[in-house]
Amino acid sequence: MNILFGVLIALGAMVLLAWLFARAKPSSVVKIGRSVAAVFVILLGVLMTMRGMGILGVPMVLAGIGFLLTGTWRGRPGFGRGGQDGTGRAQSRASQSESMSIAEARATLGVEPGASPEDIQRAYREMMKKVHPDTGGSGALARRVQMARDLLIGD
Repeated sequence: MNILFGVLIALGAMVLLAWLFARAKPSSVVKIGRSVAAVFVILLGVLMTMRGMGILGVPMVLAGIGFLLTGTWRGRPGFGRGGQDGTGRAQSRASQSESMSIAEARATLGVEPGASPEDIQRAYREMMKKVHPDTGGSGALARRVQMARDLLIGD
């Protein structure tokens, strides 16, 4: 009877965790999973130390504490790419394009004030052939040309 009760509790806990993880954001699941794994390693290390295997238990406890601190203390935005998602890049590009004036964008692409979107796109392609990093240019120049195109087409 006790075994059946324990199995039912474990099954219920797994279903509850599956439901919670299905509704959570992937970055928070990674953070929670990392914390749970760290606590498990710490508890296993303490248990091993108490059983007389301190030579293995103490390093496990220290490793678990290290995992716990690196996973939760500073937030670690790189895990799951939560801090470098498309929204963050779009916001930084928008702020960068606001710092470039329309006149600078026209000068960068070499287009006239009344240029059509097709003319802007054509000038963009020609300029990217010259400044793209794959053809001997630099990433900074390619980003500047792309910002100019985005600003002029959005204008």
